[in-house]
Amino acid sequence: MPLVPREKIDDVRERTSIVEVVKRHVELKRAGTGMWKGLCPFHSEKTPSFQVNEARHFFYCFGCREKGDVIGFLEKIEQRSFMEVLQDLASAAGVELETKPLSPAERTARREAESERERMYRVMETATQYFQEQYASPAGAAARAYVEKRGIGAAVAERFRVGYAPAKWDGLSSFFAGKQIPASDLERLGLVGVNERGRYDFFRDRVMLPVIDRQKRVTGFGGRVLDPEIKDRKYVNSPDTPLFHKKKELYGLNAALDGIRKREVAIVVEGNFDVLSLHEAGIDAAVAPMGTALTAEQIALLGSLARTVVVVFDGDAAGQRAAAKVIPLFVEADVDGRLARMPKGVDPDDFVRTNGAEAFQRLVDGARSMIDQFIQDAAAEPTIEGKVSTLETVAELLVKVRNPTKRELYAQQLAGVLRLSPQQVTRALREAAAKNQRPVNASTAPALPEAPVMVAPAVLPAEELAVSVLLATYPQLLRTADAARAGELLVHPVMRQLHRAAIEQVTASGQLDVSAWLETAPPDVRARLGQAMMDDSLTSTEDAPGMLRKLATRLELSRVEAEIDMNSRMQREAQERGDEATLRALSVRGIELRKTKEGLRTALQRP
Repeated sequence: MPLVPREKIDDVRERTSIVEVVKRHVELKRAGTGMWKGLCPFHSEKTPSFQVNEARHFFYCFGCREKGDVIGFLEKIEQRSFMEVLQDLASAAGVELETKPLSPAERTARREAESERERMYRVMETATQYFQEQYASPAGAAARAYVEKRGIGAAVAERFRVGYAPAKWDGLSSFFAGKQIPASDLERLGLVGVNERGRYDFFRDRVMLPVIDRQKRVTGFGGRVLDPEIKDRKYVNSPDTPLFHKKKELYGLNAALDGIRKREVAIVVEGNFDVLSLHEAGIDAAVAPMGTALTAEQIALLGSLARTVVVVFDGDAAGQRAAAKVIPLFVEADVDGRLARMPKGVDPDDFVRTNGAEAFQRLVDGARSMIDQFIQDAAAEPTIEGKVSTLETVAELLVKVRNPTKRELYAQQLAGVLRLSPQQVTRALREAAAKNQRPVNASTAPALPEAPVMVAPAVLPAEELAVSVLLATYPQLLRTADAARAGELLVHPVMRQLHRAAIEQVTASGQLDVSAWLETAPPDVRARLGQAMMDDSLTSTEDAPGMLRKLATRLELSRVEAEIDMNSRMQREAQERGDEATLRALSVRGIELRKTKEGLRTALQRP
C-alpha cells in the first residue's frame, strides 16, 4: 500500500460527507443537530441503533458495536481495501494524494517502506492465485473431480477460492523463485518448510482451501490430501505465522458474514468441506474452526457478530465430550450458544446432501440451549455418586453465568432434574462460588455470585445520563467550569468513570472519540446511552451550556435533598439519645440545607 501522509487522509475525511456516503446504503433520519440514525447495515434489527455523527465524521452501532469513519464504513460495507476506498473518496473530494509524479528512485524507496505485513499479505495472495491456476489446469483434474464428487459447484469453489497444490516438492518454490520474494518470507508464512535436504513445499497434492479474513485477505490455508493411500494427515493447516493464528481463525467467515448478519445466527460445524456443502445448499452462515475444538477467541469473535451461535456436533459419545468442553467457554464469554446434534455417524456434509437444506435448517432451529443440554447430559447417571458428580459439575458452570435470573432458573431446573431440594443445590453453588473465589450473597437463594464486571446501582439517574449525552454531543463543554461541577456531583460509578475518561481523552488529543469512549462503559449502560443519544431534546439544543448548567444544578439539588433526609434521620436519633448538643448542630445544618435547596430551585426557574 502506498504511503499516504496522515494530513492527506484527514483532508479526504473532512471533505467527504459521511452522511451522504452512508445514505447510499442506509435510510437515515435526523436525530438532532448533526446526528442521524437508521437501521444498521451490519446486523439485522427492527429498532434503529445505527447512528452517524456528521460533525465528527464517525458512525457507531449500539447493537453490534461496529464503528469507524467514512473510510472504515465503505471498507466494511463494500468489502474493499483501505487504499481502494481512499483513492475513490479522494478523487470525488478533489484531493490529490500525490502532489507530483514519483521518480524511479522514489518509487523504489516507497516500495521498501511498505509495511512488512502488507508485503506478507501480497505473498499470500500470489500463492492463492498460483493454487487456483493449478486447480484449473490439467494437473488439477483429480482435485476438481474430488471437489465435484463432494457436491461442490463451480460458483462456491470460486467464492471460496478453492485451489490445488501440485504433487511436487518444489512447485510453489519454483513459482516464487522468479518473483524476487525472499525464501525467508515463504518460510515465515508456512508455505515452505526446511529440512536437512533443503527447502520443500509445505502443501503437496492437496486441495487447497484458503482462509480469508473479513477484509478479503488470505491469512493461511487448509489442505485436504487427495491420495487416500498416502501415509499423511488427511487435513493439514498452515502453521501459526505473523498472519495466521489457528486458534483465532474461522474457515468460511468472509463468505458467511452477510448470512450471519442477516439472520443474527452463526452456525459452527467441524470440517471445511462441511462449510462448503452447507454454502452450496444455501446455508450461508456456516463456519468451521481450523481443525481444533472451538477456542475462547473464536467464540468471542462469533459473539460479536451474531446474537446466537449454533454449534453442530456429532450425536455420538465423542460429540457429547466435545460439547462438554466447549459449553463452559460460551458461558464465560456470555455468548448465547446452542447445540444441534447430528444422527450418529452422519456429518453435516452427508446430512445436507441426503436430506436437503430445509431439514438441516430445522435441526439448527431446534438447537437446544447449551446449559440446558449440559444439565441433561450430566444428569444421565442415575446413581447417588453420579448425582453428586453431576451437581458439582453443573454448579461449577452455573456460577459463571452472568445473568442472575438465568442462574436462578437453571438452578431450579437442576434441582428438578436431579430430584434434589433447592437447599442442596444452593449449597453446591456456594461451594462452587467459594472455589472460584467469588463473593456470595448469603441472603438470597439460590445465592449465586455475580460475574466480575463493573458493578453499578440498579437505577441510572436521568440527570447523570443526560450529562454524559450532552458532553458527548458537545465535547467543547468538557473544559468548562459547569462540566467540572457536574463531574463532582455524579454519584453513579460508571457515569463518574465515563466523565473522567472523556476529560482525559479531550485533554490528551483535543477531541473526543465517542465510539471509543462508549466502549469503556458496560453493555447495559452503553445501550442506555445509545438510546438517549437519539433523543432530540438532548442532541439538538440551541443552548448546550445553559442545559449543562441546569443539569448540574439538578444534580446538586438531588444531593442536597439526600443530605436533608440524612440530617432529619440523624436529628431523630440524636433526640432519642437525648444528645442536645448534636441536635442543635444538626438543626442549624438543616436550616442551611433548606436555604440552599430553595436557592437551587430558584436557579432552575430562571431562563
